[in-house]
Amino acid sequence: MVRLKSREDIAGIYRSGQIAGALLVELREHIRPGVSAGEINRRAGEFIAAHGATPAFLGYRGFPGNICFSINSEIVHGIPKEQTVKDGDIVTVDVGVILKGYISDTAYTYYVGSSVPEADMQRLLDGTEKSLYKGIEALEEGKPMRLASRAVELELRQHRLGVIRELTGHGVGFELHEEPTFYNFDPGSRKPLVENGLVVAIEPMATLGSERILLASDDWTYLTMDGSLSAHYEHTVAVWEGQVFILTQPGNAAADREFS
Repeated sequence: MVRLKSREDIAGIYRSGQIAGALLVELREHIRPGVSAGEINRRAGEFIAAHGATPAFLGYRGFPGNICFSINSEIVHGIPKEQTVKDGDIVTVDVGVILKGYISDTAYTYYVGSSVPEADMQRLLDGTEKSLYKGIEALEEGKPMRLASRAVELELRQHRLGVIRELTGHGVGFELHEEPTFYNFDPGSRKPLVENGLVVAIEPMATLGSERILLASDDWTYLTMDGSLSAHYEHTVAVWEGQVFILTQPGNAAADREFS
């Protein structure tokens, strides 16, 4: 069952989301060649704690990190240990934050290094990020959620990217994972409808190759089956009184006016 949120609830998720979003901005200065996933994990934990919050992922079903840290062909749920990033890598950091009981979830894929990404890598990064915002723009109260899922898929296909179908977005706010499921492709069902008070994490994941995925031996990390590069972008968004608000985007003026 979809648990719709009140204005007070969305305001709480927004405050949590601002911490999560600010962390992803902060990490842009630290994800550099030679840095370890463990160091970024430590910084993330310290940042979240300094803002009076706790990591939503740490201990969730036994997950050992403050964040998920996925490199190159790792799609999601990479465990941050001592793996070191290199010039030319792409790294996805996925972060969840709990603040006064409210949970937000967001992710960003970073290019590591000062050189210009190769054309295919840039196509992957641009196309996946654009698909996130296409999905957000297509959410409309009273309309089937599949229309937003379709918008994500069409943008990914336009950039000639593989669409990860097994991994999805989800409701969020009271729990880390709630109903409804948000697919990154058109599932064909007219339900659920987008309702006032819906809070959902939209998170397209795409590859430069096959859409088939593999679960690593750590039982957490998902990888592309063919070893191709993967990208992942995510925002927590709310539908409120006919508008869609991005709760994990720092400095989002519309959300700030409505929920701060």
